[in-house]
Parts: sequence; structure tokens; C-alpha cells
Amino acid sequence: MLEIKAGNNRIGIYPSLGGAIAYWLRKDLLIFYPVERSPLTRHSDQIIAAYPMLPYSNRIANGKFKFNNSVYQLTPNASNGKDSIHGNAWQRSWDLESFTENSVVLTLNYNPDKGSQKEWPYAYFARLRYCVYESGLFIQMSCKNTDICKQPIGMGFHPYLPRRNLVEIGFSAPSVWNNGPDGLPEGRMLNEDQWNFDQMRILKQDDFLDNCYVNWDREAFIRWKYSNSFLTVSASVIFRHFVVYTPPDQSFFTMEPATNMNNAINMPEISDRGLFILKPGQILKGRIFYSFMGI
Repeated sequence: MLEIKAGNNRIGIYPSLGGAIAYWLRKDLLIFYPVERSPLTRHSDQIIAAYPMLPYSNRIANGKFKFNNSVYQLTPNASNGKDSIHGNAWQRSWDLESFTENSVVLTLNYNPDKGSQKEWPYAYFARLRYCVYESGLFIQMSCKNTDICKQPIGMGFHPYLPRRNLVEIGFSAPSVWNNGPDGLPEGRMLNEDQWNFDQMRILKQDDFLDNCYVNWDREAFIRWKYSNSFLTVSASVIFRHFVVYTPPDQSFFTMEPATNMNNAINMPEISDRGLFILKPGQILKGRIFYSFMGI
């Protein structure tokens, strides 16, 4: 594990575990929440606080999709044993490109072979940069199509956040996809009532959300009232979707900037599904900044 630091911030990173973050500590305060027994199979015996999602975000229903007139069946890697989830970069060991006191750059050169085609059928090259400042954490992600044909690409970032008493969240989005019990989108609706956070409000311990917000304004706010600390999430324009997952009676919740909606690859009729079709050599890249104010 590597550690980068700046001011009061210390961040541990696992290159060999999908480029995941092990912890983000500011003095003794947890900013990202280390989760034991992660639902991700390769992380199940590790403590994970955040990880990148490449080459797609969230679920592919039953791990099956059609593209370029071919049908692909991926090996399920979701906890339900049937879907594929969050790409395959989290299943891979990343290479170290550079490492300084406050930054690290990791790369992943993925080439499917007979043993890994069912993880993802296309070749890609990903680069991930973490850079920590006194004010927060900067993340830069990119994914290049290194195959000989077009391929669908999406990405996102998945932090676990502490669900302490009196945590408030706020962000704006005009519409939202409501997930069904299977974690797949059931329908798109106006962002109203219990799903609306235009005005910051307390996330109650028994609140349950598992929704993908569309065209959010790419800025979200989190306040832990008991410590009077704030986290602002800012993302670049490609991250038009925002997944909010608040499992009841758990010590964490997630707010995930993502390019694509859940199961986007199987929903080509949705014009703003957020999946990018890259030609060979094309690159998709984006940035996320987590700005902290408090202790």
C-alpha cells in the first residue's frame, strides 16, 4: 500500500487492488469510510474506502449485452451472482507510473485474452491520478480505446462515506432513474419528494435510496453536523449521472459521480444514457475534486 499526504490529510492507496483507496484520514477524522467485507468479490477480505469504476459504472443486467452485432456474456461479479458491476478495473492490479509525497499516478493496460474476455471483451488503457492537497483530494481518470474496433466506455468513482448522526446532503438534478429491487432502472421521473435534495436535509438512518440522478449540476454537498465539517463534490461535465445509495442501518452511504446510467449498454434508446462509443485511439477523461472544510 502507498500513502500520500498533504497538511492534515493522509490517503492510503492499493495499486494491486484495482487502484482502490484504503482510507482518507484528516487528523483522526474519516472522510471516506473504510468498509469491511466489501460486496466486491476481490475486495471481500480487504478494507476498502473508495475505488474507480472502469470501463463502465454500475450494473450490466445478467452480464449480457450486444454491441457491434456481437452478443457478449460477461462473468457475473456482483453480489447477486448474476450481474456484472462497475467494470473490471477494480479486479485488476494497476501499475505504478509515478509517486510523490502528495500524488500517485497508476495505469492499467488491459488486453483481453482467453482467460479474461468474459471480464470485458475489448482492450483499453486507463490512467488514474490521485493528488491530495490541504484543501482536499483531486482525482483524474482517463480511458483510451486500444482495440482495433469501436467500444462502449463509461466510468465513475465510488466512495464510501461515513453515515454519522446528523449527516446532511444536498445537490440538484431535474430527473432520476428509480432502481427496482434488482438494482436496475425501473423508470425515469421528475426529481421530487423523498428523492429531492435541492435543499440540504438530514439523511435519516432508515432512509433507503438506490437511485441514479440524471444531469445533476455536478456539485454536491455533505455536512456532518456534529463535527461541523463539510465535503463538496465537484465533477467535470462528462459525469452527468450521480448514483446515491443509502442502505438503511449501515454505517456508510455512497454518492458516485458517473458518466453512464445503470445498465446503459442495454438501453440504446435512451439518448442521454451517458455511454461513450470510442473509436480506436480515442480517449475519455474526467476529473473529480473532493473539497473539505472543517478540522
